[in-house]
Amino acid sequence: MSSLRKHIHKDYIRRTQAYNKKKQALQKLKRKAALRNPDEFYLKRIKTKKFGVFYKLKRRANKYPEDDLESILLKKEIKEVDVELEEVNRQLNEVNMERKEVNLELKEINQELEEVNLELEEVNADIEIMTREAKESRKLLYDMQKCKENATVEDPNQFIDDGVLTETQEIGGS
Repeated sequence: MSSLRKHIHKDYIRRTQAYNKKKQALQKLKRKAALRNPDEFYLKRIKTKKFGVFYKLKRRANKYPEDDLESILLKKEIKEVDVELEEVNRQLNEVNMERKEVNLELKEINQELEEVNLELEEVNADIEIMTREAKESRKLLYDMQKCKENATVEDPNQFIDDGVLTETQEIGGS
């Protein structure tokens, strides 16, 4: 035999031996499992759960059934929604308080504006009275000047200071 063939033959023998060992171990385990009494009590039975033919540790299985998981998830969601709702209510209360403060400030500003409007009306009334009095006094001045000079004056405003009131310039033609 050539060296390559010997090597292949040795490899084949090793693989077949490993395969046969594994096969014997599986047969031994199957025999042991078949001889085991499933009703027999031992501590591992408490910690395991049967899935078909096999037993798995319960800690690896779900701690809660699906119904319990759903209810737990719903409870968590409800708590989260409650927390969010409380936060929204707190923010809403803050906004309402700010709105009330702004409304109070707005009322105060409106009152101040009304007071300013009343003062403006009084000032306007005073200005109207003063303009009427100024017109009358200019007319009187004009008449007095006319009487003193006994002459005709073409421009009645020549005796009156310019810039006192602009409305008085209309007096001259009338």
